[in-house]
Amino acid sequence: MKLQNINKKRLILIDLDGTALMSNGKKMHPKTKEVLMRVINDGHIVCIVTGRPHRSSIRFYKELNLTTLLVNYDGGHTHDPVIKKFKRLIFPINGDIVQDIINNKVIKKASKNLLIESYSRAIIQEKNEFMEDFFHLDDVAEDEFYIGDPYKEWKGPATNVVFMLRNSSSKDEVFKQLEKYKYSIKIQSGNMYGYESADASSLISLTSKIVNKGFAAGILAQYYNKNIRDVIAFGDQLNDLEMISSVGYGIAMKNANDELKKVSAGITTLTNNEGGIGEYLERLLSGEEV
Repeated sequence: MKLQNINKKRLILIDLDGTALMSNGKKMHPKTKEVLMRVINDGHIVCIVTGRPHRSSIRFYKELNLTTLLVNYDGGHTHDPVIKKFKRLIFPINGDIVQDIINNKVIKKASKNLLIESYSRAIIQEKNEFMEDFFHLDDVAEDEFYIGDPYKEWKGPATNVVFMLRNSSSKDEVFKQLEKYKYSIKIQSGNMYGYESADASSLISLTSKIVNKGFAAGILAQYYNKNIRDVIAFGDQLNDLEMISSVGYGIAMKNANDELKKVSAGITTLTNNEGGIGEYLERLLSGEEV
């Protein structure tokens, strides 16, 4: 793949986990960070587009000295952390739908823990180290996170509803119940964001039906007056699929899901742990065939 016009200033969209971040989810490879900061200084626009909430992505946003829009919850929350001139966009699940789902007898019986999030607050039914770490619940002090009874205490809409099942064998029954809400919700389950473990496989996560990263990419392209065909995007998992397939230069990581690689315009030669974004982006923007 080769850029048609290397003199254009590009909009560059980056996923975090498995893409810009190394596999520990806590830091960027030095090459990726160095190249991203350099292209920003060169006049390109870099935006983070992640499934993570604000609280667990803002430190990487600050690390890159970004002033651009930040997209969380796979497009469920788009906001302007620094300049604050962009009206916050939130696409939640209707509060009445949330209550119907969590109080469904079959779903409630199958669940041993429940997490509900809005853009700046979260409640979890029981303390669970895996869920707290997986969803980065305690990363930002000013965000409201507490342990309580969501069935009694949660009011209003939610950007994310997560059930941890007692037994993964009950998933089919839960999915059957969730079918009633197919016009309102999108379901993720199993190997979410590339995590493979028994705990991860027992999770079912619900977001708004309309939310996906491709939709967010369109908003960002419009906001920054960029032709979507000129946009560059990097991702590694199926939640990146709409973004990778909707932009002109959708790049899958070497360590990406095979299904994502099938729809991508290119694949990095290095993994996220080897600075794949940095190495590929540097060559791409210099006009090389990659």
